[in-house]
Amino acid sequence: MTQSKKDVESHLLEPEDHYNYDDSDYEDAVGEAAEYYRQEIQNGPSNGNVRLNHSTAALAATIVGAGIVALPRAFAALGLIPGMAIFMVIFGLAMFSLSALIRAATSAECWTYDELANSQFGKVGARSLDFAIIANNSGSMIIYLIIMGDVLVGAPPHYSGIITNLFGIHSGDVWWVSRPFVMAIVCVAFLGPLVSLRNLKMLGPMSTVAVIVAGCLVSSVALLAGAAGFEGKLGDFNWLPNKALLGDTVSEIVITLLSILPVITMSFVCHYNLLPVANNLERFTERRISMVIRRALSICTVLFSVLAVSGVLLFGSSTEANILLNLRPEAVEEYISPVAASLLCFAIRLAYCVCLMSTFAMLNWALRETLTNLIFGVRMLQGNGFLWKSYAIVFVEYLVSILFPNVWKAMSLTGATAAVYVSYILPGALILSVHGSGMKDNILGGVCVVLGVIMSVVGVVKTLFLS
Repeated sequence: MTQSKKDVESHLLEPEDHYNYDDSDYEDAVGEAAEYYRQEIQNGPSNGNVRLNHSTAALAATIVGAGIVALPRAFAALGLIPGMAIFMVIFGLAMFSLSALIRAATSAECWTYDELANSQFGKVGARSLDFAIIANNSGSMIIYLIIMGDVLVGAPPHYSGIITNLFGIHSGDVWWVSRPFVMAIVCVAFLGPLVSLRNLKMLGPMSTVAVIVAGCLVSSVALLAGAAGFEGKLGDFNWLPNKALLGDTVSEIVITLLSILPVITMSFVCHYNLLPVANNLERFTERRISMVIRRALSICTVLFSVLAVSGVLLFGSSTEANILLNLRPEAVEEYISPVAASLLCFAIRLAYCVCLMSTFAMLNWALRETLTNLIFGVRMLQGNGFLWKSYAIVFVEYLVSILFPNVWKAMSLTGATAAVYVSYILPGALILSVHGSGMKDNILGGVCVVLGVIMSVVGVVKTLFLS
């Protein structure tokens, strides 16, 4: 008895009382199912021991990052309807590019991103990926430091951060509550010890914390938007594009729209962590890792879209590039009591700051490995070299974050280059290079490459020369 893949899977998944069978039918079905899964596992990575739900949480935690706080500003400029439409297009492209990576890895039997790029494009492909990961991770770490500075100190003219509010000093002239001094203390006292850890497993639990904190942030903003709507105090939001934020001429509008796309795409960047998740997935098959991708992207899409829409409804055209700057006690107490507003803003900012510190160390791990491999030809230095390399990276990131404390510009530039390359250009090129790809895959792969190149060029020009 020969059964198709669909028949075998349905035979395994349907309840027993849906059909009748004898012992020989059962043995044939189980035997063919076992052979089918054995072949898939042989074509996949080494079998891991991480369950599907835990793998989903790991990938979702990779997706949730600093990009979430800039999405409301993007929606404020695009308008709610175009913003949601473009967001869903980016969601679809992210889904395709992640799935394409798995199909390419299965076809090439390469289960690290670096090996996969090397197998299809040689050393040039592998090195270009290395430099993209360096740019993406270092850019993200700079963004994290900028956001932590916004959270702890605030930004002019309000200077409404945790520390400035605690001491009642709302000025950038007092050195011991200034951004350079406070962030130096954070780097020495907190980030330094975190990046000194030699065991990556010690940072693992923080991925779950990142998702929980993001959920709390989204829920808080959504509840505030609901309260504002109930009291008739919603912001001056736009259903269609906001000309004041986009520009006056057609060329300005087009350039601004295309420069916003990299900011949105950065919210879905997790491609460099997908293959490690696949490597550790229990009973790997393409179907199971596809379930992980769909669930993780769906969870994050719900979080992102609810926050973006709620933030725009709440703050309208006054939405900051970093929405945490809008969540000041004096602004929030318009909707709830002053005491509740102070406690809510303090809790949101402190929790998110702690989350970013932990995620910063995880990004540093991949960046340090890539740099060490490029310079010394090994994945990890031993002895004091490990520590000095870690501290040097933190020091450089600190200097850049102090010199360029604008999260919108940093996210636009990083999203327009490394994030777009890692998440769209390279996966699209990989699916085009793999033999046996269907016409639909080739078309979507070409779309990813072309759109990625356009977003990169326009985003860089807009960020560096037109803003």
